[in-house]
Order: sequence, then C-alpha cells, then structure tokens
Amino acid sequence: MEPIRQVADDGRKEQIAAYHLSSIYPDWRYYSTPRFYFSDFHLTKAWGDGRENYIGDLEIKWLKSQLSEGAVFPFEKLQKLVIAPPYTDGEDCFHRICFRFSDATAIIPVSHLAGDIPVWNVRQDTQERDLVIKLEPERLNLYLIPLVIPA
Repeated sequence: MEPIRQVADDGRKEQIAAYHLSSIYPDWRYYSTPRFYFSDFHLTKAWGDGRENYIGDLEIKWLKSQLSEGAVFPFEKLQKLVIAPPYTDGEDCFHRICFRFSDATAIIPVSHLAGDIPVWNVRQDTQERDLVIKLEPERLNLYLIPLVIPA
C-alpha cells in the first residue's frame, strides 16, 4: 500500500479550485474531507429551500503543466474511488476527478477510468516508482469545461 501524500499547500489549492468550479456549477456544494482521505470533497447538489443531495466525491489534481502534456493519476487512488459508494443513486451521482492544468480544466467521471491498465511511472520529485493511469491530451479534451483556474 502506498501512503496518501498530503502537502501543506494542497488544501489551499483545493479551495481555490472549488471556488472557481462554483462559477461553472453554482448548485454544487463542496464539503472538505478529512486530511489523508482518498478524495478532496464530498459534493452535494443544492435544490433550494436548504435541500441538498449527495452526488459523489471530487478529487482535485492540481498540475502546473499544460493540457498538451497530458496527465497521470495514481492507480491506487483510482481504485479507492472506484470501489467507494455511490454506485447508482442517479445519473448525476458519481465520483469525479478534476484535472487543473495551467491552461485548461477537465472533469472526468471516475467510472470512465476504471478499466484503464496502469503503467509504472517514476515520480520526478522523489524518484519513486508508482503505478499510474496515463491520460493523453486527446482523451482529456473530451472532458474539458470552459474554465481556467489561475495559480
């Protein structure tokens, strides 16, 4: 098992991303999860009169690179998101991964990555080998939303 990495600046970046996502999804409410939890937020959808429904979890992957460079996502974290409920509570009820690039933002349903075959990747910062899912720019383009989240 690989430990979940938590960097001091992660919480600030997650809050920035949630703030900007609110402009695209004004009815979503973001509830921070505990430190070292496998996702960053529990999401609910507001229906008015104070009512909200849980619609899944959201993981923020903050990247300093551009979309054209693609992305990798930790396979172990993907496994945790795949097996965690919700399963089928409604068509908008599922876990999501938000990839924040310096020039674009993409939100991918976790189920769309569930069948991907992991590959070994060497982390640039620690030289550790990790199993990851690699996402090419062409695939990420399918999930782009009209938002650029500033650093």
